[in-house]
Amino acid sequence: MALPTTRYARAGDIEVGYQVIGDGPIDLVFIWGLASNIDVMWEEPSFAALLRRLAEFSRLILFDRRGCGVSDRGGATETPTLEERRDDVLAVLDAVGVSRASLLGVSEGGSLAALFAATHPERTAKLVLYGAIARFLRDADHPVGLVDRDEARAFEALIAPTWGERNERAVALWAPTLADDDRFIEWWARFWRQSLSRRLVKPLMRALAAYDLVDVYPAVRVPTLVLHRRHDRLIPAAHGRWIAEQVPDARLVELDGVDHLPFVGDAGSVAAEIERFLVGPRALAPRDRRLLAVAAVRVGRSARLAHLDEQAWQGSVAMFDRELAHHLDRAGGREVRTSGDGHLVVFDGPARAIRCSVGLVDAAARLGLSAQVGVHCGECEVSGEDVLGLPVHIATEMALSAVPGQVLVSSTVRDLVAGSGLRFDDGRELQLDGLAGTRSAFAVQRDAGAVDTERRRDDVLINAIRFEGEYWTLAYAGQVVMLRDSKGLHDLARLLAAPQQELHALVLMAEAVAADELVSGREASEAGLAVGAAGGDPIVDVSARTAYQRRIAELEEELIEADRHGDPDAVARLRSERDLLVDEIAASYGLGGRPRRTPDHVERARKAVTRRIRTALERIAEVHPALGDHLDVSVQTGTYCCYRPDREVVWDVEPA
Repeated sequence: MALPTTRYARAGDIEVGYQVIGDGPIDLVFIWGLASNIDVMWEEPSFAALLRRLAEFSRLILFDRRGCGVSDRGGATETPTLEERRDDVLAVLDAVGVSRASLLGVSEGGSLAALFAATHPERTAKLVLYGAIARFLRDADHPVGLVDRDEARAFEALIAPTWGERNERAVALWAPTLADDDRFIEWWARFWRQSLSRRLVKPLMRALAAYDLVDVYPAVRVPTLVLHRRHDRLIPAAHGRWIAEQVPDARLVELDGVDHLPFVGDAGSVAAEIERFLVGPRALAPRDRRLLAVAAVRVGRSARLAHLDEQAWQGSVAMFDRELAHHLDRAGGREVRTSGDGHLVVFDGPARAIRCSVGLVDAAARLGLSAQVGVHCGECEVSGEDVLGLPVHIATEMALSAVPGQVLVSSTVRDLVAGSGLRFDDGRELQLDGLAGTRSAFAVQRDAGAVDTERRRDDVLINAIRFEGEYWTLAYAGQVVMLRDSKGLHDLARLLAAPQQELHALVLMAEAVAADELVSGREASEAGLAVGAAGGDPIVDVSARTAYQRRIAELEEELIEADRHGDPDAVARLRSERDLLVDEIAASYGLGGRPRRTPDHVERARKAVTRRIRTALERIAEVHPALGDHLDVSVQTGTYCCYRPDREVVWDVEPA
């Protein structure tokens, strides 16, 4: 929702600034107290959020009364009377073309809203008074007043001399929960400074003290809601109760909280009560039913972090939250909600849910945390962003039953992922809270913390190498295995995708283009890349240099993140790869970007690619001997790498 445009309405000789935002079914005039600036309101995120929330169910009309904010100064008196301010409201309604509107009067603005409703009921649909004042001055004849004369002078001394400056004591009255928030204190000073000039503060406050609306409230004859926070630090809730007693048939709602400003604290409850009163309960979001894989993730302290204080513990939790977002992004999952130490996430398939869950358990362990996950799959009710239903309950209960470091899945999930390469233990029966009978649960089997698992399927005939999340699924000769990601597996995928075609080690190092985008040595040299041989043979990609530089920049960012997370192994690995690429570029280019004709960088690339491909082949052979044997005799490594099977083998390749 874009910021609204400021326009002007004429009220006699005065131009009154106003804004309109939203296209809801009702018109709602927002009447602020004391002094305002409708432009500066939007600079405070919490204020802007409340205004946007109100605009979801209304056409919201904001304005600065004469003498304030963006409106003209001047008029019959130095400080406008309530009648003049009422005329401002009429002028704005006429300018917008509204014949009848609801009014929301906040704090001292409640006095004006009540006066308008009492004198112009034909233009008033409903009235909402938030944190309103019954009467400012208290005396023997008016015991409901806010302050006596001495207290009024002290209040003026607190506000007027520092108007527009930092005033922590004032913020402690209007917004106690933000009394220590420097950013908010600075904004509050600016809001006051841009609302009203200093010389008008005392006249305004004295005019406020003279207001007497004791006889006005009983004259209100429109439906009225009185909202007040139970422990309002500035205006006690007794004022709201008194007003609700005076306005015929008014409804009183007392909200929890100490803040006087409606956008500070639980602003959602304020907006919800206003919406409920003006347009009825918020319509429930459309619901549909969908088959989803649900994972409930619980995170706790491991023995390694048992000694941490609360601040350090929260830091570790924040790092895990970042890991969670990263894993969900890669696996195509979505976080539905979080509470305390738990996260509820959903996926469109159970295999993705399991692989992501295993990755989260590993990520938690690296951070010194302990994670346990429950996974179930079933028909869920989707309501807006929320997900409800029995599968959510089952996944949550299974997470509670899992041991730290374990991913526990239901029998439904186990059956659905048959052939995926995932392995499970023999299972156990669980009695889940709230469910009759027992449920079968199976723990995902893992070897030395990795997810190198297999499942034999005689009916699986396709040969495939697919990158999914942080793992590779490899299928060959009816057997499926899953291996954690590595550079060597990326290299193999490139080779299997282009059988019989030679790929230069530099191309595999760059990982920049498809295997069929090769160029000759002459073209590579013209592009600025050194080559170790001439003669026009296909040798290297024209964008490899850019790919090197891009990868170095990525490594620098990953190094910073790994160092921040305190992961020395990752730091060493990333630094080694970065230094290798830097050395290769330095060896490949001379002054002015001219290529150096030395084979050193080619030799380093040959060694690196050979090493990582051979390491990947060894890992494959451990979990899938048949595939390991096939690749061992079919994959050639060196300056040029190639996949040359002795018979035609068709591969379904889905690279990263």
